[in-house]
Amino acid sequence: MSRPALILLVATLASAPALAQSGGGKLLLTGGVSSIDGAAGGGLTPWAVTGSYATAGEVGATAFATRVNTQDYGLWTYGVAVGLHDRVEVSLARQDFDTRSNLAPLGLDGLHLKQDIASVKLRVAGDAILDSDTLMPQVAIGLEAKRSNAGNLGPTLYGALGAARSGTDVYVSATKLFLAEGVLVNLTLRSTQAEPPRVSRRPIGLSQTVAA
Repeated sequence: MSRPALILLVATLASAPALAQSGGGKLLLTGGVSSIDGAAGGGLTPWAVTGSYATAGEVGATAFATRVNTQDYGLWTYGVAVGLHDRVEVSLARQDFDTRSNLAPLGLDGLHLKQDIASVKLRVAGDAILDSDTLMPQVAIGLEAKRSNAGNLGPTLYGALGAARSGTDVYVSATKLFLAEGVLVNLTLRSTQAEPPRVSRRPIGLSQTVAA
């Protein structure tokens, strides 16, 4: 998806009335926040929750855009997610890393490193709200297909350095909400194809989040 088309879709969803409100069944903030990859979660790690406040029989949508500026670099991330019946989530996101003039000595002045991410998540067990008084977490499996665009650095990155242009992450998340205590615990196990160049191993990443 082109950058203008994705920005237009984000703006449309952000300005449109919500398809499902928190009063429709979910508690405020229990849909998580948009992760950097577009999926609903804790910002950096996807959770088992589905984005938006849509419950069974409802469809909800969320959109996000984040800009980070430092003295030397800049980063744009933006995307959309659609939640279907509190069971399935589909999301699209783009990451745009601006190297500014830092690579000018290499002839790469103003280089942008971009990554597009298409994700799908399926809730397979549990309910973060209805099961909040039990030990049963909400469990979901997800898949993230990623494709990068390195601009003029591409021939070196994908050629001489042997980096892959695209890859797929698969993860399992378990999210537990302790409603009375106001505590959320998340555990995500991820299999990723992100790896150093010319290394064939597929590392397993384990991340854990506790929010209060």
